This record gives sequence, structure tokens and C-alpha cells, in this order.
Amino acid sequence: MPPKEPRPSRDKQIQTVDPFSGTSEDASRRILVIDDDRDIVETIEHILRAAGHDVRSTTHGKDAFRLVALLNPDLVITDVIMPEIDTIDTIAELRRSYPALNIIAISGNPHLLTLASKHGANHVLAKPFSLHQLMLLVKVAS
Repeated sequence: MPPKEPRPSRDKQIQTVDPFSGTSEDASRRILVIDDDRDIVETIEHILRAAGHDVRSTTHGKDAFRLVALLNPDLVITDVIMPEIDTIDTIAELRRSYPALNIIAISGNPHLLTLASKHGANHVLAKPFSLHQLMLLVKVAS
């Protein structure tokens, strides 16, 4: 009869892995979130920070260029409908000015997501989206 494997001590802590925190191979990313809905911004910030990312945000679309220049983010997550700017044009200009910048466009309007994709967004995400969908796109986009 083969020897029995030793049982783990009950005193040792069991380690769990949070699916949203990534792995040790994942590098922290600088992410800029732009959405006029404060609740959406705060939710995205909370989830991405918990995953170890450096997250900055604004609810004012007109701040997009200034913040991209200042923060040099790896990724921008932006709503497609913003009150004070034409976000499709903003995405196109960000793409021209920062060709390597990863951009995720979010919206509840499928037509606008198609336009955002045609004008430079690397990825699009339809609202409402799950946190799992968001984290998968962040991982793919970086």
C-alpha cells in the first residue's frame, strides 16, 4: 500500500485568487476613465484599482486631451456620448495624436460603438456591461 500524502495543516492560511486582480505577470497599467456619469466612473475606478491599476478619471470630456498629455495613460476608457464634446471626433483625434494609445469606447448605442470603432477605438463595450467583460477587455487592450 502506497504511503499516504501528508494532510495540510489547518493552521495554514488558504490562499485564494481574485479573478479581477490579475496575476503576478500582469503589469499595473495607467488608465484614464472618461464618462459624464459619476456612478459609472466610480465603479470602474474601484474595480480597476482593486486589480492594481493606476486609475485617473474625469466626468468632463473636454479634459480628455489635457489628461492624456499629462498622464500618458496606457489605456483610455471613454463614454461615446458626452455633453460638451463630440466624442467620436475626440477618439479620432486621440488616435491621430497617440497612435499607440489603447482606447475602449463604451455606450448603450450600438451604432455609436460602430462609429467609435471606425474612428479609432481599439475595442468597444456595450452598456450595460458586466465587470467581468470590462476586465477581460482591459486585459486584452493592454
